[in-house]
Amino acid sequence: MKHIKKIFGAIFFLYSSLSAQQAWAPYERQLWVRPVFVHSEYNSAYLANNHSSYDDNVRINAGSLILEYGITDRLTADISSGFGKLGRHKIFDRYFGIQTTPESPDKYGVLDTRLGIRYKLIDEFDSKYFWMPTISVRAGVIKKGDYDRNPQALGDGASGGDVNLYLAKDFNVWGLGALGEWSYRKRQAPVPDDILYYGAFYKRFLENIFFTVGGRGQIGQGGYAFADPRQTPPYNYLDLKVQDTIPGVNLADIWVANDRPAWGRKEDFHNVEVGLGFSDSFGNFYTVFYSKTLSGYNTAKLETFGFAATLPYNL
Repeated sequence: MKHIKKIFGAIFFLYSSLSAQQAWAPYERQLWVRPVFVHSEYNSAYLANNHSSYDDNVRINAGSLILEYGITDRLTADISSGFGKLGRHKIFDRYFGIQTTPESPDKYGVLDTRLGIRYKLIDEFDSKYFWMPTISVRAGVIKKGDYDRNPQALGDGASGGDVNLYLAKDFNVWGLGALGEWSYRKRQAPVPDDILYYGAFYKRFLENIFFTVGGRGQIGQGGYAFADPRQTPPYNYLDLKVQDTIPGVNLADIWVANDRPAWGRKEDFHNVEVGLGFSDSFGNFYTVFYSKTLSGYNTAKLETFGFAATLPYNL
């Protein structure tokens, strides 16, 4: 099922987004160590404008480590990577085996690695304006992991880069605050560019317990629909057979297979997520979170559970 390959790009980016950077960052000579563990599962997907259900659950488990170091009070360097497992599954097994797909075995691989530099443009805690948020910008590179893209994968298998804008604001009223993000990601062809967004509100209880609710999504900036391009105008009109030379070979089909693979399809997803966090007396922060896909285009209908810890060290 080649269409699933592009789906897993969303899965890994979900991991990295939930666990990675925000506007608040370490101060000078402070190191944040953040281990993250995630379990995701789905048995249906949005295939273009249609919805398809499967006979088996696809399970993904991943662990990653994010390091963020404060070079100065405003400048931060970060790096993240991890390891994942795609559990064995058989998507279709119907009508007493008449309609079936081969079972996919367990697969393992190193996840995509992200490396970046972040600059805090405005620190709300240093501003004389009570309404001013914390604003940070980041630029980074993405190195593809070593997982197999065929027929499914833990990512899109393409290196690239991204730019990010982060916002954060503690309202200092009733323990309320807000977080936001806008990102643009570009990677090797034929993987399309993506715009990613995040927005959430949090409520602080008893000074050290946080409840967060928000949404996160991706809007593909290119790529093609779920259907094989050969079936979509104008490609369905191409019939480039080499008559009497290579019987049965259609050059258009060869072009589609080699130059328009599944990970080049457009992918959108829009998720809702909630989290519950706790900060201890040493400044460590622990959180559990849940996310679910509400709508999408060429993406899995995911449910994700995860745990993350942020452990600060003064160096």
